[in-house]
Amino acid sequence: MSNPSSSALLIATTAAAALTTVATFSLLQHYVIPNPKPSVPSDHQIVRKDGREVQSLDLATTVSEYRRKIEVLLYMQEAVVNVMDFNHVLSIIVDIAYSIVPASRISVMVLSDDRKSMTVFVSKDAEAMSINATSGIAGYVAATATKVNIADAYNDPRFDKTIDETLGFKTDSLVCVPIHAGGSVVGVIQACNRTDNNAFGEEDERGLEALSLSAGSAIRKAQLYASAIRSNRKSAAILSVVRCRTSGASVPDLINVVTKSTYSLLLAERVSVYLVDRIKGEIWICVSKDPSIAGLTLPIGRGISGQVALNGETINLKDCYTSDKFDSSCDKKTGFTTRSMLCMAVPGFDDESKPVAVIQAINKIGSKSFDDEDEEALSAFCNEVKMAMRGNFLEAALLKLESDARRQCDIDSSSYLREFGSMFGRESSRSNYSEEPLSPSHLNPDRRRSSLNKQSIQWGRTSSNIDAKKEFDDFGFDIFSKSEEELVDIVFAFFEEFNLCDRLKVDAEHLQNLILAIHDTYNNVPFHNFYHAFSVCHVSYLLMRHCDMAQCLSSVDIFSCLIAALAHDCDHPGVSNGYLIETEDVLATAHNDDAVLERHHASTAAKLMTYPENDVFAEFSKQQKKQCRKVILDAILGTDMSRHMEHVTSLHERADEGHHAFFDRNSHTDRAELVKHIIHCADLAAQTLPEKISEEFELRVMKEFTSQALKEIEADCEQTSFMKGLEDEKKRCELQLNFVSAIVLPLWGGLAKLFPKCDERVERANEIRLNYEQLVKQYASTSTSTNER
Repeated sequence: MSNPSSSALLIATTAAAALTTVATFSLLQHYVIPNPKPSVPSDHQIVRKDGREVQSLDLATTVSEYRRKIEVLLYMQEAVVNVMDFNHVLSIIVDIAYSIVPASRISVMVLSDDRKSMTVFVSKDAEAMSINATSGIAGYVAATATKVNIADAYNDPRFDKTIDETLGFKTDSLVCVPIHAGGSVVGVIQACNRTDNNAFGEEDERGLEALSLSAGSAIRKAQLYASAIRSNRKSAAILSVVRCRTSGASVPDLINVVTKSTYSLLLAERVSVYLVDRIKGEIWICVSKDPSIAGLTLPIGRGISGQVALNGETINLKDCYTSDKFDSSCDKKTGFTTRSMLCMAVPGFDDESKPVAVIQAINKIGSKSFDDEDEEALSAFCNEVKMAMRGNFLEAALLKLESDARRQCDIDSSSYLREFGSMFGRESSRSNYSEEPLSPSHLNPDRRRSSLNKQSIQWGRTSSNIDAKKEFDDFGFDIFSKSEEELVDIVFAFFEEFNLCDRLKVDAEHLQNLILAIHDTYNNVPFHNFYHAFSVCHVSYLLMRHCDMAQCLSSVDIFSCLIAALAHDCDHPGVSNGYLIETEDVLATAHNDDAVLERHHASTAAKLMTYPENDVFAEFSKQQKKQCRKVILDAILGTDMSRHMEHVTSLHERADEGHHAFFDRNSHTDRAELVKHIIHCADLAAQTLPEKISEEFELRVMKEFTSQALKEIEADCEQTSFMKGLEDEKKRCELQLNFVSAIVLPLWGGLAKLFPKCDERVERANEIRLNYEQLVKQYASTSTSTNER
């Protein structure tokens, strides 16, 4: 594939060569030396020798002047052949014009692509200004493609005095000719005030007309080249972000790439990338070469970047010091001069008016301001950044927590990110589980749960009346009001509701044995116990039964989903992957420090399914058994929080591409993906449930975090920062607020896009988020009042 800029250069050069030939003939035509009238001797008149000498001298001067002008024009053609920079080309044209026409001021004005404005390059400098394409003599010439020569500009109604007022110049006379290229007018050349104070004559008109032909080809070539270069910069910038997105780069790495790419995309002197923290109502700088700026925060709504973060509106200031939006106090402090600014939002994932980031570019190099093409290029770039940020939104939220903590000096860095699975610096665990059953002997004996007696469970009592409204058939079902024996029976009822034993010829007794065996692996820990396992299985059941997901799955998939949901945390020790790795636990060693718990859960479940009394696959075909087993184990591995953003990105991308609920039932890949999404969403469903249930789960998880914090102290290992100090109510609220905002809502929001019946769950999570926001604000207000006292 050829380089875009090279192709543009070839096209532009070819076109310029053709027009140059035409222009050369035109020059000769315009400057052909008029034949001197022959002297007709009269009998009554004798031409004196001195008179003939004077006439010869005048003729020689005229020929010399014409020759000089033609040489100047030909020189211009040679000079611009290899010049591609637009400003340089215009500068050459202006310089040549001064050599042809004796004027006090010469301007080249170039029409914009939409032909609504003209850029004015005045005199011998390349400082551009923009004017309306329909105003003044220049606008008239551009619109009519006819030259204008007036001796008294201020008496011509077409003349626009505002340009004189802007430049501090008084135009007396002027001549203006159109610049043609490609069959249309691309601009005008205008000369003002002959230096000898006379009006411009036909000779001046011919000179500018001849120049305009060469100028047109040169301008068009420079425009083509500039367009190709811009397109190339835009493609390179977008490609760099795509590479970050697909490589799983960390947020700091992504922001570095975005910053560098914006510099090259817009040719700006300075670039800042702000991330938006809507929870605290501020924007902040995640990465900066200046350590004193990194972590800097500004309130949303304050300053230009804050205004853009508020509503997503693009702000493009052509001259900052003439805008009431611009605050020059920062310039005064730093000594830097901000001339122009382009500030644009990276659109929000679900609501574009709520940006996730803001990109600010200052001072366009080689131009007075950023133009419409810059806005268009940055807009396309921001949309790609949005896609990359969606995959790193969780990490960005956690980085903000740590940044705030560093400023408060009460939390050490990196542990929150490490615990909740940044993709940075970690190998994926996808579909790579251990087959070797591991002994739970490393667990404390008092944490093991005693087995339920199968005979104590009244199997089938819950589903005895299939037509009756089941208590459990609702998201509001209070699982904490039931005993574990009752919950085990309800799990069996989930299978019965889908008539899976009959459809798949599953031995009901073997299924009951497997359910009990899975139950018995759960330990007596505060959160990751059988109540949590039941809740995940219950929500999975409800999503399939009442949110249109079952219709996208086969009976084998539904069966696999319920087993995987129940077993997804089996034999959980009540501590995190990080703790097991830090303490060099036997599980961490066995699984190479990678997705330790998820691999352990998968291998434990796999082992349970091999026992003859638990064999639920007896009547399955070999292919069905293989498929079911793989779906179960992959779904359990998919609950690893390091893969959380894979779920979020996949759900949102599928929705954005228009595949609303179209998980292809005929595609095994689509069905397996949906099962993984269901279980992961159910695993993070506590904040989507009624208040009484969600609060109970919150208390339990906080208790487990506090328990781990004490264990870390006892083991003298690095403490997980967000698990410390949870006796502080304000910190607990902030932790929950960020968890709901950065983790739960993006995930469930994506699911609801595909399955709208999940909207109620998202609304419930939003209610919880708003409650936590109010509590955090109250604590902040109380803290401020206390400090003031």
